[in-house]
Amino acid sequence: MHIADANVVLRYLLNDDEALAQAAREIIESDAVWIPGEVFCEVVFVLQKVYGAPRNEIAELLRDFVDSTGIVLNDEIVWYKALEFFSASNLDFVDCLLAGYNAVEGAQVHTFDKKLGNFIARLSP
Repeated sequence: MHIADANVVLRYLLNDDEALAQAAREIIESDAVWIPGEVFCEVVFVLQKVYGAPRNEIAELLRDFVDSTGIVLNDEIVWYKALEFFSASNLDFVDCLLAGYNAVEGAQVHTFDKKLGNFIARLSP
């Protein structure tokens, strides 16, 4: 298995440099590529803060990316839930990921962040 960093994923998604985008396609489409959670978080951050992409477009783009490639994510269902939360809230992506672990796996999240705590509290029945 291979690991791709945020630059490879971004070139693949954005296709903003022809040579690098082609190299990224060859990497991502050639074999099972693992995208560590830290990389996925960086991709979200860069798309939002550097490229100004709207949250719902980021979530849709990344869902399509995961669905259409052979990439591997740990806890894929949690990531999908985090993307859902990200597109529907104003939480940062890492907080959405924590809320995803709470929603999918029942993980108890300890936080001093009131916004995150309130969001998670609303998830509970």
